[in-house]
Parts: sequence; structure tokens; C-alpha cells
Amino acid sequence: MANTSNPAAAGGVALGPQQGPGGGRAIIGSIPTPDGQSSSTGPSSGPGTGTVSGSSPGPPSVGTSTGSTGGGSTGSTGSTGNGSTGSGSTNGSGSGYYVDPGFNSAIAGSFLNILQNATSPDALNAQSIILRRIALEGDVVGSRVPPPKNITEIGGYLNYLTTTNQPEMRSQTLAGILGVAGPNPPLGWLAPGAPALTMAKLQNDRPAGAAQPSIPLTFAVRSDFANAVSAALASLHAQGCMLPFQNAAPALPQGAPGASMPPDILPYLGRTLGVVAAAALADPTTDPVALVRASGTSNPFEIAVRVLSPGSVAVTPGNYDAVQCSASSCTTVSLAGAPMVTIASAMQGAGFYQASPMPMPSSATSTSWARLTNVTGLIKGVTKLGDELALLYTWTDIQNSVFAGSLSLVWDGTTFSTPS
Repeated sequence: MANTSNPAAAGGVALGPQQGPGGGRAIIGSIPTPDGQSSSTGPSSGPGTGTVSGSSPGPPSVGTSTGSTGGGSTGSTGSTGNGSTGSGSTNGSGSGYYVDPGFNSAIAGSFLNILQNATSPDALNAQSIILRRIALEGDVVGSRVPPPKNITEIGGYLNYLTTTNQPEMRSQTLAGILGVAGPNPPLGWLAPGAPALTMAKLQNDRPAGAAQPSIPLTFAVRSDFANAVSAALASLHAQGCMLPFQNAAPALPQGAPGASMPPDILPYLGRTLGVVAAAALADPTTDPVALVRASGTSNPFEIAVRVLSPGSVAVTPGNYDAVQCSASSCTTVSLAGAPMVTIASAMQGAGFYQASPMPMPSSATSTSWARLTNVTGLIKGVTKLGDELALLYTWTDIQNSVFAGSLSLVWDGTTFSTPS
């Protein structure tokens, strides 16, 4: 009768710290064994001793015990005899695990010593990567489920990681199974510094009119665009105009099972500005903002601002067609001798453009026409979504967001998509 009090006797290898005369120390880890062989690498400091239990008749058998690989000698063979069944003794625990014989404690000790005494930038970076994985993905507490028994169970785990939007961990799981170095995505460790950019607050224009009470006192703009936007507004102010914006600092949508990315990603990258739509469309003869085109032409309509008081730069009045809207429809009206300034020249100097063609409003509540976008610096086929997000957000925020599984998307000239 086999000794069933030994956890390893069920057919596996139990891994635990092991110490031999050489002072080596093993790395803890586990992989199921394919053959059910009983063996142990538990604490050992010399020759192992085979033990025998049971007395039922049967053929001779051999019990084994493996000594440490840190310099200790291999355990001796257990006793044999007619009518007895041998079982190897073990100081480890658990079953169904496999130790890579090529990665012994001496190699592990040397590897850890290199990391502990790291001074070069590359070694320090490797040390940081390993510490991150230990802290965030390591087996600090033993698994609460048994090792997978077959490829079907492994597939179940991989499918689960896909369902929960964890592509990086899924790739690392596959790499662990194959025994290769897997991908090294950022794991949410506290970054050594804040993101390179912030959302800066600029003083807003608040022209008189029905919309004034709802116009924010400030608006948010990405810090690398802030100076250019300030210069653009200054040029409009010099002409006696005001351009109100309605922009708050963006927050990343949280990730959750079944959550999907928003179709419009640019606002979360700080690459949009929204003109206060309520400042236009009601009465083009007095509104501070209007949609206009040269009178009698079929040119596209553009966003323009009215000269509210003469500035240091004179503006020549002109004749325009303008859009006027009610709660349910829009019409075109004529403006004669109106002092209007289109914002395209000033805002394009700051990298912000209105859509072309601009979506025309269908009622006074339409707002899509008021959106300006900035795609400066986005290189088609090169710029990745993860790199853009990292300019504004910490990796912890990114990994907890709906974008966590889409960081490898690449700018295609219009949006971020899967690279071809």
C-alpha cells in the first residue's frame, strides 16, 4: 500500500525553498508534470533517504528522494524487497508540478545577485520589470484552483482573459506555457514622474448675450497647445472679437466586462476644442459667433466671430450669408455690412481645424459644427494610442480604463485602428 500522507506521492513535484552546501536558493514556480513521477525539491541539506511503507505482496519497487540542487548530493535510493512497495519521502508540498532542471539554484543565485547589485541602466530597468511583475502578477498567494489538466482547460483560462479584456496578461500566460520571454507591457506601477503633459486652464471669453450665464469662466486645453491657443485668441481680441469655448479636462472611461471604446477618441487625448454653440445660431445680426459664407456663393459655411468693439486691428465689414436656427429648423439669412472675422486663420495657427465639410446644424440645439480638432504630431501608421494616452495619464489610469486592451492601435489618418 502506497504512503498517501506524502503530497508528492500523487504524482508531482512540490517546489519550495531549497538550500544545499553551495548556498544556492531555488526560484519558486510550478508547471504540471506529464508523467505523474513522484519527486520533491523541498528543504534538503545532504543525502536523501528512501522510505518504505506497506507490506502487501508485490514486485520490488524503488522509492526516491531528490536532494537540493544548490550543491547538496542526490538523495539515496529507497529500500526494496519482495512484498513491499517503496515510496520516496518528501519535505515539499503539493502535487502535479515540474521543476526545470536546467535552472538550478546556482544559476538562480547568480541571476538574483546580478539584479541585487545592478548599477547599469539596463540592469536597473530589468530589476524594475521583475519587481513590477512580482508585485502585480506574481504568485504571492498560492493559486486557489488546481493546475489545468489539459489543453481544453488552458483554453478556458485564455478565453476568460479575452472576455475580461486582458490581452497583455493573455500573451504573458502563453509565453509562460511556452517558456519564453513574453511581452512586457506597463503594469500600472507608480511611474517615476507625472505624465509629460497636463490639461491647462485658460481664461475664457464670455461675451454679453443670452448665452453668457452658461459660459464657463475657464476652459481646459492640453498644455503643449496652450501657448498657441492663447496666441490665437489674442489675435482675435486685437480685432475686437471674442471666442468662447466649453472644454473640461477629460477623464478616461473605466474599463469593465463588455465595455467598448468610445467612437471618438480625440477628446480623451486633449485634441479637441468645443466652441460654445449657444453663442451662435439664434440671431446672426447680434450673436458673438455665427456660421457664415460670402454672400451669394456656394462656399462652405465657416465659424466666424463678430467685432463687438473696435480693436487695435481694423476689420473691413462684408456681406455674408448666415445660418439662423429655431428649435426645429434652420434657414439662411443675409447680413449686409457685417464686421465678421472667420476663426480659421487664427485657430489653424494653433493646430485646430473645423471639420471639412463642416456638419450643418439642423436646429438651435445642434452642436457638431462647433468642434475643432488638432491632429498635429500624429503620424499615420506610426503613432500608437498607448503612447498618446501616456502623455496625459498615468499607467494606472490607463490600465483601469476602457482603452487598456487597445494600446497598440495605430493612427490611420482619421482615427486609431488595428495596424494592417
